[in-house]
Amino acid sequence: MEPAKDPADATQAATKPAPLPTEAPFDLTDPEHIALGKKRFNAYCAAYCHGNEGSGGKTPAFKGRTDMTQAMLFKVITEGRVGSDVMPSWHAFTEEKRWELVAYIMDLGRQPANK
Repeated sequence: MEPAKDPADATQAATKPAPLPTEAPFDLTDPEHIALGKKRFNAYCAAYCHGNEGSGGKTPAFKGRTDMTQAMLFKVITEGRVGSDVMPSWHAFTEEKRWELVAYIMDLGRQPANK
């Protein structure tokens, strides 16, 4: 005889989020995707938090950063952050639009750091 299944187990399994992708569905060095990410970044991320061209604002600058991975950036953009460095999640953007933001931020990381 098989043990009775707890209905809560099925509910938890059904609501468990799918794992986030760790690689972009396109080339992150593609100029078109970078330009789209830059446009979105300037509209939603630059003014209050990250500064013009990711120059800092309330956060460290993005230029010259080699410690950022595409998976880490996508996760932070998707899920946001809490604690001392609060950032909202950007689920309102499609997955492709979030990857375009990653493309732009990774492009900034390849540029020389501001002095």
